[in-house]
Amino acid sequence: MADSSSDPGPKVSSPAANALIYVTLIAFLVLGMFAGWRSHRNAGLFLKAIKSQSVVSLSLNFLAVNIGSGIFFSLPEVGTIAGITGVFAYAFAAGAPLFLFAIVGPMFRKHNSKQWSMTAFVRERYGRPLHKLYGIICTLFVGMYMVSELTTIYGVFQLLTPLHPLTPMIIICVITTIYTAFGGVFASLMTDAIQCVLIFVLIIIAVITVGVSVRPSKEDIERAGLVKPTKMGGELFVILTLAIAFSDMYHQGFWQRTFASRNDHDLRWATFFGFWLVFVVTALVGMAGPLAAWAGTWSPDSDVPGSSAFFTIIASMPGWVSGLTLVLTTSLSCCAIDTCQTAMFASLYDLVEQKVSIWVVRIVVILLNIPVIFLAMRAPDILQVYLLADLLASATILPVLIGLIKRFNFVHWTDALVGCFGGIIAVGAFGQTYLGNRHDGWRLLLLDGGLYVNDERVLGTFCFAPLGSVVFTFFFSGLRMAISRALGCHQYWYVNTIPLAENDEEEQEKKESQSKPPLRVFPNQESNAAPTNNNEQFGQTNGNDTDKLTAFSRKFIFSH
Repeated sequence: MADSSSDPGPKVSSPAANALIYVTLIAFLVLGMFAGWRSHRNAGLFLKAIKSQSVVSLSLNFLAVNIGSGIFFSLPEVGTIAGITGVFAYAFAAGAPLFLFAIVGPMFRKHNSKQWSMTAFVRERYGRPLHKLYGIICTLFVGMYMVSELTTIYGVFQLLTPLHPLTPMIIICVITTIYTAFGGVFASLMTDAIQCVLIFVLIIIAVITVGVSVRPSKEDIERAGLVKPTKMGGELFVILTLAIAFSDMYHQGFWQRTFASRNDHDLRWATFFGFWLVFVVTALVGMAGPLAAWAGTWSPDSDVPGSSAFFTIIASMPGWVSGLTLVLTTSLSCCAIDTCQTAMFASLYDLVEQKVSIWVVRIVVILLNIPVIFLAMRAPDILQVYLLADLLASATILPVLIGLIKRFNFVHWTDALVGCFGGIIAVGAFGQTYLGNRHDGWRLLLLDGGLYVNDERVLGTFCFAPLGSVVFTFFFSGLRMAISRALGCHQYWYVNTIPLAENDEEEQEKKESQSKPPLRVFPNQESNAAPTNNNEQFGQTNGNDTDKLTAFSRKFIFSH
């Protein structure tokens, strides 16, 4: 939890704080209910919202799912430790993974044109065992995001207001739960887009105000440092990019927005614009760290932690800036919490394979808010929560994504499962080798030393975790196939028998007709041309046999 003991900022009075917080929340409640009016009776929009968002809306939603009120703590802290290089490393790492969704998203649609979540793909490709594991991890992952977000808003309310933070924190969860339970994914998408416009405007106003009021001299900048490139800043480019990219793969909010794009072209443009929105916002907020050091409102020798550097600048601003910050953090929290709630709903609904009533899943999501709030009040460190989640994702996601590549259709769910555990084992083995003893080496899995260390242990951790998962996956796959071959057993091979949607079939036929040259038939040869049945010639099944195979829904075919 953010350290508020130093109390760096002026508090907004209780009446003003209540007015700003609850007026903002009521406005978002009205907006969410209005947006959900279209989707609350439409199961497709409520659960999936597939192909419903334009480039502009999707770009803003990619910004919404990438940021939360935690940026006011974590980003300036990076700036106070790794300088400007660290700020730009964090800004790049936060936005760059969006391009991965522009690549992987169309691959999912090619696998199943009606795809709407990552967990659905895992069930189709690997079967129930790995689907259950992935669904549980996704649910825990989103829960950790909610804990970190509520921990942050708890700290912000402590710093800026005399209110007890628990009450407004609970109200935020209640408000977002009401309109997401009413309108589902579509309501979250629409409210996030409008909220991000407001957030972007507020951040620009805050930046202009700070830029006019805080003007450090050249001597102050040189004395504080943080301008020259640092080794840690360079390492953060690699560490944060890998950590955030892999962790985003487990966040259903990203997948919901990916599949909400109208087509692949819109998805690519949305990720491009979304990257720059994320980069600009995170870079501007992160620069508060170096700026606080240059202006003298924060120093390494003070009792104020680097995570509170942003609020030391707010303390030197006019009182209305604190109120603006309060509205901004409330808006960011609404964006983050409603995204997490809809993502948790999707993960749980897929986990039970959509065999349970939607209302049952809604109630479960509402009840899960209780332990999340309880943990948020006692979370020791926001960054530590993120680090553990990122490491788990780095060690387990690549064996799942391998299933998208047809060349690796021989990979069985047991291979992927071994690969997931292999990624974790690889981290422990690296730690034991690098640190020289078993105890400290395997404690590297907890990353209790934090992100900012003077050696390469964290860099090696986030490099060896995905590498080890891939190596273990293919090693066990080769071993399994060798044993099966020696015993004379059939070899596993995955075949996708999911039928294309009608529109996708038409597009596929159109592409094939455009790629093939036209067939020229001369009048004197037309009557002599013998029809050729390609299916009979090559021994393939005809249309009726294909329908029977699809009806039988065999997704896993075994052949010699």
